[in-house]
Amino acid sequence: MTWVTVEGLRVSYGETGVLENVNLGIPRGSLVAVLGPSGCGKTTLLRAVAGLLPASAGTITVGDRVVSAPGVQLAPEKRGMGWVPQDASLFPHLTVGENIGFGLPHGTRAERVARSARITELAELVGLPGFVDRAPSQLSGGQAQRVSLARALAPRPDLMLLDEPFAALDPLLRSALRSEVAALLHDQKSTSLLVTHDQEEALSLADYVAVMRGGRLLQWGTPAEVYEHPVSLWAAAFVGDTVELDGCWSDGRVDCALGPVEAVSVDGVPGVDGTPADGTAVRLMLRPEWIHLSPAITRVVSPAALPASSRAVAPHRLGLGVEPSGTERITATVVSIAYGGHDALVSLELLGGAVIRARVAAPDLPKRGDRVRVSIRRPALAYPVE
Repeated sequence: MTWVTVEGLRVSYGETGVLENVNLGIPRGSLVAVLGPSGCGKTTLLRAVAGLLPASAGTITVGDRVVSAPGVQLAPEKRGMGWVPQDASLFPHLTVGENIGFGLPHGTRAERVARSARITELAELVGLPGFVDRAPSQLSGGQAQRVSLARALAPRPDLMLLDEPFAALDPLLRSALRSEVAALLHDQKSTSLLVTHDQEEALSLADYVAVMRGGRLLQWGTPAEVYEHPVSLWAAAFVGDTVELDGCWSDGRVDCALGPVEAVSVDGVPGVDGTPADGTAVRLMLRPEWIHLSPAITRVVSPAALPASSRAVAPHRLGLGVEPSGTERITATVVSIAYGGHDALVSLELLGGAVIRARVAAPDLPKRGDRVRVSIRRPALAYPVE
């Protein structure tokens, strides 16, 4: 069920357009990450949804309520939304508990009792049950951000808006806290819109990712869809590492420096029914982890020459470089290794001089100067030549 609908949204600063015809449909209970480079309009989108910026055109609906439309502009405090900023922005003169309960009514005795119970509940929820009487100055950065999250959740908002809430934290704390926050939001069945420029954060946390560029929505989909099937080379390179090679389309394959590579054409490549005509120049894209390395063949061994007890065992498991064709083929030389701990990006020089990169798990790393065979794990993507 779609809970938040943004249709034809346009936002301008004076004569300068910032957002143009943005359309989003956010399912209820999902966490959506808006991903894009600085200046693409992602924070402007968040502020427009929150009511902090007026829309020049378009509508924003939350549930069955229109919060922004031509002639309709609900004030931010009437939109039923929670806001978690990049900086926790806690009130320094209030305790942690008072910060959490800031937006809750407390005029009558019943309201005060309900407010106290909600503060206790949320402090427990964010892992700070013993901190309600502390001052914000006594908190770490991660603790302060937890309090900011609890404050936003307190009124049970229809929509949570998170503006790069982990950007100011150190890497280890950021990684741990964002996983905790995502789990908490899912447990609370909150519908959330998260703005970030961190690709890993968007892909690891979100149910859906919206990729923005130049004030427009470029792609929408699950993290896997956005990563594995980017709509353009720009989107591919922004979301993750790429290997790109010039090639020529031929009957479902691209002839390139890697030889004939099975590929899928992406919309935009000219041809009948979206399939390029043979001979069309294309740009091939692979992810480094789609490239598999194996030791180069050092000698040719026919299966008939193996001991009878070994013929049923896959030759590569015997340490023998046997190809179905029975011929030796050296395809690449390792020229450098960018070690990352759990894995590494291995740069390879192909026979024609082109250099590509493969992502290899640390236990399987070759050495610089090694000769290796290269194979492709899955079909590559072919894009129009720009």
